[in-house]
Amino acid sequence: MSGFEYVSVLGAIVVGLALTDVLVSLHKLLRAPGLVRWDWAAPTATVFAVLTIIQIWWGLFAAQDQPLTIGLFLPELIELVLLFLLAACALPDDVPAGGLDLRLYYDRNGPYFWTLYAAALAWPTLTTVGSGLLAGHGLAVVTDRWVDFVILGVFISLIFIRNRWWHLAAFALMSLGPIGWMSKAIAA
Repeated sequence: MSGFEYVSVLGAIVVGLALTDVLVSLHKLLRAPGLVRWDWAAPTATVFAVLTIIQIWWGLFAAQDQPLTIGLFLPELIELVLLFLLAACALPDDVPAGGLDLRLYYDRNGPYFWTLYAAALAWPTLTTVGSGLLAGHGLAVVTDRWVDFVILGVFISLIFIRNRWWHLAAFALMSLGPIGWMSKAIAA
């Protein structure tokens, strides 16, 4: 068993737990008819979180040709932990007997959710830029990641700007990422 295969099991477990948490929360919401007041924002944010988790998990296999060291694995593990926390907070864990308003949940939970999302993007972006700068690649490593910095700015704005129209516009902008990634994956 290669080093990659050995540690990929741990990565798959963390990703599996993240997706399980989302699915259990969704199940509880669906099993509480009449107690849940639905809203578009929390489920939409959850879909983006799930797509991000799948995209990161899929990307781990692209790195299987690299020799694996603990120094290369730990940043990936930190990313997976951030993604698990993101998935765990995307939907409420329980539906109280008095009912649940998903709009209120998103409004209260949104800053935490988007902080985790920003951290989940900032971490790999900054580690890649940092290692590129240390390797002497110059500012090209920063300019090559300009899209990540723009999306990071959008995530940070979602922490502080609570306007629903801004969140809708941000979701529309962010949908280009998963659509582009999946279209490349399907075409390949």
